[in-house]
Amino acid sequence: MSAEELTVDRDRCMGSGQCTFYAPNTFDLDDISVAIVVDAHGDADDKIDMAVTVCPTRAIARATSGGAS
Repeated sequence: MSAEELTVDRDRCMGSGQCTFYAPNTFDLDDISVAIVVDAHGDADDKIDMAVTVCPTRAIARATSGGAS
């Protein structure tokens, strides 16, 4: 079985908020306006994909880690 992981490179994030616009149940901005993942499955996949795509600094990554089935 594999698990999907969303990560935000906090050094690259500029806090534009695009991710929170497209996937508001998945991303939020913290107290210093850096994106965080609040629920990796909070929005539909197409919304999360859009948030990843529109990130101006490409700070969001979506990876699948595989395990033995």
